[in-house]
Amino acid sequence: MTYPADLEPPRERAEEEPKATFMEHLEELRKRIFRALVYIMLGWIVAFAITPYVYDFLAEPLLRTKPAGTKFVFTHATEPFFLKFKLALVLGLILVMPLIMREVWGFIAPGLTKQEKRAVKLIAPFSAFLFFSGVALGYYILPAAFNFFLSYLDDYPDAQLLQNPAQYIMFVVKMMFAFGLGFQMPVVLMFLAQVGLATPEAMWKYWRHAVLIIGFLAALLTPSGDAFSMLAIGLPMVFLYFLSILLVGRIAKKKRRQQALRVEAKQG
Repeated sequence: MTYPADLEPPRERAEEEPKATFMEHLEELRKRIFRALVYIMLGWIVAFAITPYVYDFLAEPLLRTKPAGTKFVFTHATEPFFLKFKLALVLGLILVMPLIMREVWGFIAPGLTKQEKRAVKLIAPFSAFLFFSGVALGYYILPAAFNFFLSYLDDYPDAQLLQNPAQYIMFVVKMMFAFGLGFQMPVVLMFLAQVGLATPEAMWKYWRHAVLIIGFLAALLTPSGDAFSMLAIGLPMVFLYFLSILLVGRIAKKKRRQQALRVEAKQG
Protein backbone atom coordinates (compact mmCIF):
# COMPACT_ATOMS: atom_id res chain seq x y z
CA MET A 1 0.00 0.00 0.00
CA THR A 2 1.32 3.44 -0.97
CA TYR A 3 0.88 6.70 0.95
CA PRO A 4 1.01 10.35 -0.15
CA ALA A 5 4.45 11.88 0.04
CA ASP A 6 3.50 14.23 2.88
CA LEU A 7 2.05 11.45 5.04
CA GLU A 8 3.84 8.76 7.02
CA PRO A 9 2.52 5.19 7.13
CA PRO A 10 0.74 4.36 10.40
CA ARG A 11 2.80 2.58 13.05
CA GLU A 12 1.17 -0.78 13.48
CA ARG A 13 3.34 -2.40 16.17
CA ALA A 14 4.96 -1.04 19.27
CA GLU A 15 7.88 -3.38 18.61
CA GLU A 16 8.86 -1.23 15.64
CA GLU A 17 9.51 1.77 17.95
CA PRO A 18 13.22 2.53 18.33
CA LYS A 19 14.47 1.19 21.64
CA ALA A 20 16.86 3.08 23.87
CA THR A 21 20.23 1.48 24.45
CA PHE A 22 21.46 0.43 27.88
CA MET A 23 23.74 3.48 28.11
CA GLU A 24 20.87 5.78 27.15
CA HIS A 25 18.79 4.28 29.98
CA LEU A 26 21.65 4.87 32.41
CA GLU A 27 22.03 8.46 31.23
CA GLU A 28 18.32 9.13 31.66
CA LEU A 29 18.40 7.50 35.11
CA ARG A 30 21.36 9.69 36.10
CA LYS A 31 19.53 12.86 35.02
CA ARG A 32 16.35 11.91 36.86
CA ILE A 33 18.25 11.01 40.05
CA PHE A 34 20.05 14.36 39.87
CA ARG A 35 16.74 16.23 39.46
CA ALA A 36 15.25 14.26 42.38
CA LEU A 37 18.20 15.26 44.58
CA VAL A 38 17.73 18.90 43.56
CA TYR A 39 14.04 18.65 44.49
CA ILE A 40 14.95 17.17 47.89
CA MET A 41 17.46 19.97 48.54
CA LEU A 42 14.91 22.66 47.62
CA GLY A 43 12.25 20.93 49.72
CA TRP A 44 14.65 20.79 52.67
CA ILE A 45 15.40 24.52 52.37
CA VAL A 46 11.69 25.42 52.32
CA ALA A 47 10.91 22.99 55.15
CA PHE A 48 13.78 24.35 57.28
CA ALA A 49 11.94 27.68 57.44
CA ILE A 50 8.59 26.22 58.54
CA THR A 51 9.74 23.52 60.97
CA PRO A 52 8.77 25.60 64.06
CA TYR A 53 5.11 25.42 62.98
CA VAL A 54 5.38 21.70 62.25
CA TYR A 55 7.09 21.14 65.60
CA ASP A 56 4.21 22.85 67.41
CA PHE A 57 1.75 20.67 65.49
CA LEU A 58 3.59 17.45 66.35
CA ALA A 59 4.11 18.46 70.00
CA GLU A 60 0.41 19.15 70.52
CA PRO A 61 -0.64 15.54 71.38
CA LEU A 62 1.77 15.39 74.32
CA LEU A 63 1.21 18.99 75.40
CA ARG A 64 -2.52 18.28 75.52
CA THR A 65 -2.08 15.34 77.89
CA LYS A 66 1.11 16.15 79.80
CA PRO A 67 1.05 15.94 83.61
CA ALA A 68 1.92 18.96 85.71
CA GLY A 69 5.61 19.73 85.70
CA THR A 70 6.33 18.09 82.33
CA LYS A 71 9.13 19.77 80.38
CA PHE A 72 10.84 19.31 77.05
CA VAL A 73 14.55 19.01 77.81
CA PHE A 74 17.51 18.78 75.42
CA THR A 75 20.42 16.79 76.82
CA HIS A 76 23.11 17.81 74.33
CA ALA A 77 24.14 21.12 72.79
CA THR A 78 23.82 19.81 69.21
CA GLU A 79 20.35 18.30 69.59
CA PRO A 80 18.30 21.45 68.74
CA PHE A 81 20.06 21.82 65.37
CA PHE A 82 19.94 18.14 64.43
CA LEU A 83 16.28 17.88 65.40
CA LYS A 84 15.47 20.75 63.06
CA PHE A 85 17.69 19.20 60.37
CA LYS A 86 15.96 15.79 60.56
CA LEU A 87 12.46 17.25 60.78
CA ALA A 88 13.13 19.54 57.81
CA LEU A 89 14.45 16.60 55.78
CA VAL A 90 11.34 14.51 56.47
CA LEU A 91 9.03 17.43 55.75
CA GLY A 92 10.98 18.35 52.63
CA LEU A 93 10.63 14.81 51.29
CA ILE A 94 6.88 14.98 51.81
CA LEU A 95 6.66 18.36 50.05
CA VAL A 96 8.56 17.24 46.95
CA MET A 97 7.26 13.67 46.82
CA PRO A 98 4.91 14.45 43.87
CA LEU A 99 7.91 15.75 41.88
CA ILE A 100 10.00 12.70 42.79
CA MET A 101 7.19 10.36 41.78
CA ARG A 102 6.91 12.27 38.51
CA GLU A 103 10.56 11.46 37.80
CA VAL A 104 10.03 7.80 38.74
CA TRP A 105 6.96 7.63 36.51
CA GLY A 106 8.78 9.29 33.64
CA PHE A 107 11.50 6.64 33.81
CA ILE A 108 9.33 3.52 34.08
CA ALA A 109 6.29 4.58 32.00
CA PRO A 110 7.87 3.93 28.56
CA GLY A 111 8.35 0.27 29.51
CA LEU A 112 4.73 -0.29 30.54
CA THR A 113 1.79 -1.36 28.43
CA LYS A 114 -1.35 0.77 28.14
CA GLN A 115 -3.17 -1.56 30.54
CA GLU A 116 -0.36 -1.34 33.11
CA LYS A 117 -0.27 2.46 32.81
CA ARG A 118 -4.04 2.60 33.34
CA ALA A 119 -3.76 0.37 36.41
CA VAL A 120 -1.00 2.52 37.94
CA LYS A 121 -2.97 5.72 37.31
CA LEU A 122 -5.98 4.21 39.09
CA ILE A 123 -4.08 2.69 42.02
CA ALA A 124 -1.69 5.60 42.71
CA PRO A 125 -4.38 8.07 43.93
CA PHE A 126 -6.00 5.28 45.98
CA SER A 127 -2.62 4.44 47.52
CA ALA A 128 -1.97 8.10 48.39
CA PHE A 129 -5.45 8.42 49.92
CA LEU A 130 -4.88 5.34 52.09
CA PHE A 131 -1.42 6.50 53.16
CA PHE A 132 -2.54 9.94 54.30
CA SER A 133 -5.64 8.45 55.94
CA GLY A 134 -3.33 6.21 57.95
CA VAL A 135 -1.08 9.14 58.84
CA ALA A 136 -4.10 11.17 60.01
CA LEU A 137 -5.38 8.28 62.13
CA GLY A 138 -1.92 7.81 63.63
CA TYR A 139 -1.85 11.46 64.69
CA TYR A 140 -5.44 11.34 65.96
CA ILE A 141 -4.81 8.42 68.36
CA LEU A 142 -1.59 9.90 69.80
CA PRO A 143 -3.31 11.73 72.72
CA ALA A 144 -5.03 8.50 73.77
CA ALA A 145 -1.72 6.65 73.46
CA PHE A 146 0.08 9.20 75.64
CA ASN A 147 -2.73 9.09 78.18
CA PHE A 148 -2.18 5.33 78.37
CA PHE A 149 1.58 5.65 78.75
CA LEU A 150 1.46 8.51 81.26
CA SER A 151 -1.11 6.75 83.43
CA TYR A 152 1.79 4.66 84.74
CA LEU A 153 3.61 7.79 85.92
CA ASP A 154 1.36 7.81 89.00
CA ASP A 155 2.93 4.53 90.11
CA TYR A 156 6.12 6.44 90.87
CA PRO A 157 5.60 9.04 93.63
CA ASP A 158 7.22 12.45 93.00
CA ALA A 159 8.29 11.35 89.49
CA GLN A 160 8.45 14.06 86.83
CA LEU A 161 8.49 13.72 83.05
CA LEU A 162 11.45 15.43 81.37
CA GLN A 163 10.88 14.59 77.69
CA ASN A 164 13.66 14.77 75.13
CA PRO A 165 12.14 16.68 72.14
CA ALA A 166 14.23 14.84 69.52
CA GLN A 167 13.18 11.40 70.77
CA TYR A 168 9.56 12.52 71.03
CA ILE A 169 9.32 14.04 67.54
CA MET A 170 10.99 11.04 65.90
CA PHE A 171 8.61 8.74 67.79
CA VAL A 172 5.59 10.70 66.51
CA VAL A 173 6.91 10.73 62.93
CA LYS A 174 7.61 6.97 63.02
CA MET A 175 4.18 6.25 64.49
CA MET A 176 2.39 8.27 61.80
CA PHE A 177 4.51 6.69 59.06
CA ALA A 178 3.79 3.21 60.46
CA PHE A 179 0.04 3.84 60.21
CA GLY A 180 0.39 5.16 56.67
CA LEU A 181 2.44 2.11 55.67
CA GLY A 182 0.00 -0.30 57.31
CA PHE A 183 -2.87 1.23 55.36
CA GLN A 184 -1.18 0.21 52.09
CA MET A 185 -2.33 -3.38 52.57
CA PRO A 186 -5.32 -3.13 50.16
CA VAL A 187 -2.98 -1.86 47.44
CA VAL A 188 -0.60 -4.80 47.98
CA LEU A 189 -3.46 -7.31 47.91
CA MET A 190 -4.94 -5.73 44.78
CA PHE A 191 -1.55 -6.01 43.08
CA LEU A 192 -1.29 -9.68 44.10
CA ALA A 193 -4.76 -10.27 42.71
CA GLN A 194 -3.81 -8.57 39.46
CA VAL A 195 -0.85 -10.94 38.97
CA GLY A 196 -2.92 -13.95 40.00
CA LEU A 197 -1.40 -14.61 43.44
CA ALA A 198 -4.48 -13.67 45.49
CA THR A 199 -8.12 -14.69 45.09
CA PRO A 200 -11.16 -13.75 47.20
CA GLU A 201 -11.84 -17.43 47.89
CA ALA A 202 -8.36 -17.98 49.33
CA MET A 203 -8.55 -14.77 51.36
CA TRP A 204 -11.84 -15.87 52.93
CA LYS A 205 -10.51 -19.35 53.61
CA TYR A 206 -7.32 -18.18 55.32
CA TRP A 207 -8.62 -15.07 57.08
CA ARG A 208 -7.53 -16.41 60.49
CA HIS A 209 -3.98 -16.80 59.23
CA ALA A 210 -4.19 -13.28 57.81
CA VAL A 211 -5.22 -11.87 61.20
CA LEU A 212 -2.19 -13.52 62.81
CA ILE A 213 0.09 -12.06 60.12
CA ILE A 214 -1.49 -8.63 60.64
CA GLY A 215 -0.76 -8.92 64.36
CA PHE A 216 2.87 -9.69 63.56
CA LEU A 217 3.07 -6.76 61.13
CA ALA A 218 1.48 -4.43 63.68
CA ALA A 219 4.15 -5.41 66.22
CA LEU A 220 6.81 -4.86 63.56
CA LEU A 221 5.52 -1.48 62.39
CA THR A 222 4.83 0.24 65.72
CA PRO A 223 7.97 1.97 67.02
CA SER A 224 7.03 1.44 70.68
CA GLY A 225 5.87 -2.19 70.38
CA ASP A 226 3.28 -1.75 73.15
CA ALA A 227 -0.11 -3.47 73.16
CA PHE A 228 -2.09 -0.23 72.78
CA SER A 229 -0.26 0.89 69.63
CA MET A 230 -0.41 -2.62 68.17
CA LEU A 231 -4.18 -2.74 68.62
CA ALA A 232 -4.55 0.81 67.29
CA ILE A 233 -2.87 -0.12 64.02
CA GLY A 234 -3.88 -3.79 63.89
CA LEU A 235 -7.65 -3.33 64.14
CA PRO A 236 -7.89 -0.94 61.15
CA MET A 237 -5.65 -3.31 59.17
CA VAL A 238 -8.04 -6.20 59.90
CA PHE A 239 -10.92 -4.05 58.65
CA LEU A 240 -8.92 -3.15 55.54
CA TYR A 241 -8.19 -6.84 54.95
CA PHE A 242 -11.89 -7.69 54.76
CA LEU A 243 -12.47 -4.60 52.61
CA SER A 244 -9.68 -5.85 50.35
CA ILE A 245 -11.56 -9.11 49.82
CA LEU A 246 -14.33 -7.12 48.13
CA LEU A 247 -11.83 -5.19 45.99
CA VAL A 248 -9.96 -8.37 45.05
CA GLY A 249 -13.30 -10.00 44.21
CA ARG A 250 -14.04 -7.25 41.70
CA ILE A 251 -10.61 -7.67 40.10
CA ALA A 252 -10.99 -11.46 39.94
CA LYS A 253 -14.48 -11.15 38.45
CA LYS A 254 -13.21 -8.78 35.76
CA LYS A 255 -10.27 -11.05 34.91
CA ARG A 256 -12.52 -14.11 34.65
CA ARG A 257 -14.92 -12.24 32.38
CA GLN A 258 -12.04 -11.16 30.13
CA GLN A 259 -10.71 -14.71 30.06
CA ALA A 260 -14.15 -16.05 29.11
CA LEU A 261 -14.37 -13.52 26.27
CA ARG A 262 -10.96 -14.59 24.97
CA VAL A 263 -12.00 -18.23 25.05
CA GLU A 264 -15.20 -17.42 23.16
CA ALA A 265 -13.23 -15.43 20.58
CA LYS A 266 -10.86 -18.37 20.00
CA GLN A 267 -13.74 -20.83 19.66
CA GLY A 268 -15.57 -18.50 17.32
